[in-house]
Amino acid sequence: MKKSAAFILSISFFILIKPSLLLSAEKQIVGVFGASGRTGIHIIEELKERDVVIRAFSRREKEDSDTVNWTVADVTSEESLFEALKDVDVIISAIGPVGGDNSENVDYQGTINIVAAAKKNDVKQIIYMSSIGAGGAENISTVMLNLLANKTMKWKALAEDQIRNSGIDFTIVRPGGLIGDPFTQGIQFSQGDNVLGWIPREDVAAVLVESIFKDGAKNKTFEVINDESLPLDAWRNEFDSLEINQYGVIATGELPIRYWLTPLLLLIAIIYLIKRRRARS
Repeated sequence: MKKSAAFILSISFFILIKPSLLLSAEKQIVGVFGASGRTGIHIIEELKERDVVIRAFSRREKEDSDTVNWTVADVTSEESLFEALKDVDVIISAIGPVGGDNSENVDYQGTINIVAAAKKNDVKQIIYMSSIGAGGAENISTVMLNLLANKTMKWKALAEDQIRNSGIDFTIVRPGGLIGDPFTQGIQFSQGDNVLGWIPREDVAAVLVESIFKDGAKNKTFEVINDESLPLDAWRNEFDSLEINQYGVIATGELPIRYWLTPLLLLIAIIYLIKRRRARS
């Protein structure tokens, strides 16, 4: 009788308790766009340190490893994304133009396609790597990028806007210039696109991945640069200090007035002085 009671209790435990244990043990599936890029490879390495399932997307077939499931997907083809994102919980996007691509097709239209597929698959969060300058900054590096790279900041800004208005929880990270040695300086968080600086790709990858696990990162847009005055890991507690709806303005990609007005005024002044000198002689 005692054995029967113990057996019944064991079965009851398995039926009532075990399913909840199984559910709690389920891992999030994190899909990574741009996974084979220069920042993407560091995102994958960061994710390997976390208790998640990694689904990496590539235009070409790649062989799976013990820790990474490679899936063929092309952000410029909306149809290729629907099946690729099945069961994905979180998207990290580090896409960017390569080869003959341009920013409009990849950053902007690619993001539109990702958002559409994410909605159909009930993705819970989109984490997007943008860039300082997408929030309307008018520093010289942003101006040169827009002039030489098909108004890339304009298309990144419009891509950000697609994500912010998607109805899906998001985190938009705008790194400064990608350079330097990783994990040797602190990381400064800022908002409104009012800073300029540098940061290693590995540091950016760490911020992107950490954003999965911080509720304070949700629905925030912010810039990240290295700051030697800050403790190395202090940034991990800074997500809660960020504000919602602080992202600057949508970058136009046009040359700011001061960049052409000042040379124009200088040219007019030179012409005036030359004419005046000739008139005197």
